[in-house]
Amino acid sequence: MTHDPHDLAGPYALDALADTERRRFERHLSGCTACAEEAAGLRETAARLALAASHRPPDELRGRVMAEIARTRQSPPPLGRRLPSPRTHGLNWLAAAACLVLALAGGGAAWHFHRSAEHAQALNHQVTAVMTAPDAHTSTTRAPTGATVTVVASRSLGKAVVTTSGLRHLPSAKTYQMWWLGPTAPRSAGTLNYTTHPVVTTGLGDAQRFGVTVEPASGSPQPTSDPILTLELG
Repeated sequence: MTHDPHDLAGPYALDALADTERRRFERHLSGCTACAEEAAGLRETAARLALAASHRPPDELRGRVMAEIARTRQSPPPLGRRLPSPRTHGLNWLAAAACLVLALAGGGAAWHFHRSAEHAQALNHQVTAVMTAPDAHTSTTRAPTGATVTVVASRSLGKAVVTTSGLRHLPSAKTYQMWWLGPTAPRSAGTLNYTTHPVVTTGLGDAQRFGVTVEPASGSPQPTSDPILTLELG
């Protein structure tokens, strides 16, 4: 068992923790924004990878499942259920009323949540398109600082999905910037923060490598520092 909860984001995202460690890490999540974002990003990435590797089940699978159901005895319903008392019934009405109040109070945020959902759905479509492209190629590297960057690139689409883990927090005046590196001058692929949410970037072109530098918060037209990491593109 590890003694540092910050090391549990990966196993937690993959549901690979024992009950004790899972409860311990969930208590830690409530007070650690970095771990919460990392776990959420890793779960999203795992879902994208699973989608990219998914296959249509064989046609005969449904028949086998239905035949197994017909042979399997179902568990009997539980006996001795207590009928709800008038007091419980009253409490249920109070709970329903409380839910209604909360729903009305949250009405002002509904539009914001709707727009956020639309943005997430659009991002999911872009990520899926890249990761399921016939020429999608995955490259991963680990920086000396411990940060890990994975790039899934599709030259036919001219896009790539970038996911990161372990990037250090930067001062507010600095940002991470991504670059396409190749036979010509470096080309910006956009900025990157320390969260683990997938980022879709365009302009892949004839780039042979991908790099990340630390730049001013507004970004730079050309790198102003040595890359903290680079990786070869397929």
